Amino acid sequence: MNSKRKTFTVIELLVVMAIIGILIAITAPALSKVKQKANSSKCLNNLHNISLAFQGYLQTSNEVMPVAADMPSLGLNSDPRIVDILSTDLNSTEIFRCPADTVRNYFASEGSSYQYNTMMGGKKISEDFLHKELGPARTPVMYDYEAFHGKAGTAGAMNYAFADGHVGDLE
Repeated sequence: MNSKRKTFTVIELLVVMAIIGILIAITAPALSKVKQKANSSKCLNNLHNISLAFQGYLQTSNEVMPVAADMPSLGLNSDPRIVDILSTDLNSTEIFRCPADTVRNYFASEGSSYQYNTMMGGKKISEDFLHKELGPARTPVMYDYEAFHGKAGTAGAMNYAFADGHVGDLE
C-alpha cells in the first residue's frame, strides 16, 4: 500500500497568514477602544475615591478647602502637593495615578495625574465663586491634567470630580 502524506503548500500557508492578519486588523481598534474605556473607568473610580478623601478632609477643616500647589514641580510657592494633604485619609497614593497618564507622566512629576482647582484653596466650598456661579454639581474640584481619554474637547476626554462629590465629564 502506498501512503500519501498531506502537507500544507506555501500558498495555503500564505492564505492562512493573510486571514489571521485581517482578523487582527479588524479586532485591534475594538480592543484599543475597550482598553481606553477601561482606563477611563479606572480614572473615574480614582476620582471618586479622591472625592471621598476630600469629604473627610472637609469634615475636619470646618468645610475649608485645602491650600495646595497648582503644579508642584514648578516650585512657584511652598504650598504642599494635594496628594500629600489628602494621603493621610487614603491607604495608597496610587489612586492619584490615572492609567492613561503615560505621555507626560504627571503622576511622576506632580504626584498626581489630577489637577486640583487651586482657586478653591483656603475658602469654604459653599463660598467659592465657582460654586456660587455654577453650583456644586458643575464646580470641578479635581480633574485630569489633560485629555487622557480621547481627543481634547470631545465628550469623555477628561474626567472630573465635582464639589457635590460626583464624578464624570463636564458634558
